[in-house]
Amino acid sequence: MPGTPDPVLGSQFVTHAIAVAVSLVSVATVVLLRERFEHVNGRSLALGALYGSTAIAVWYLARVVTDALADSFSGPLGATIGVVALGFVLLVALFLGVARLYATRGLIVPLLALFAITELVWWSFLHVRAETDALGMFVMLAPFFAAGVLVLAALEYIARRLWKRLGRGGDSSRSPT
Repeated sequence: MPGTPDPVLGSQFVTHAIAVAVSLVSVATVVLLRERFEHVNGRSLALGALYGSTAIAVWYLARVVTDALADSFSGPLGATIGVVALGFVLLVALFLGVARLYATRGLIVPLLALFAITELVWWSFLHVRAETDALGMFVMLAPFFAAGVLVLAALEYIARRLWKRLGRGGDSSRSPT
């Protein structure tokens, strides 16, 4: 069917399995290396760059192997390089933003969002010959992803604050001794 993306790995199941595995590794990295994300420094930037560059490399290699790179962008080379660079920066910012929310506030919901976004990004990057290229779509949708992560983080933060406030003095289930 015209416009339907083809899975590079030959199977939707394998594509999802790889995307889920990468998502789990991404979230586990944030959880296990939590203290490295408390401050923006060389280590945290390196981990963010690894996240972003790996995703961009997968996008690129999927198109080179299937001879679909020319289909991805038909505009000038400078615009293509700009979209790739912006995609990289947005991926790094998303990863580091979620990592900082977890490291400094202990927020869990942004980790779930990171899992979902990473799975979507890798799944789409491992597909070729769609009507719109996956990297271009990510660049357009990334601000909405970031806004969603921030809204979810704010809701979790508010819910935790309310839970603490209600839990301190309002527990009537305890029997007086």
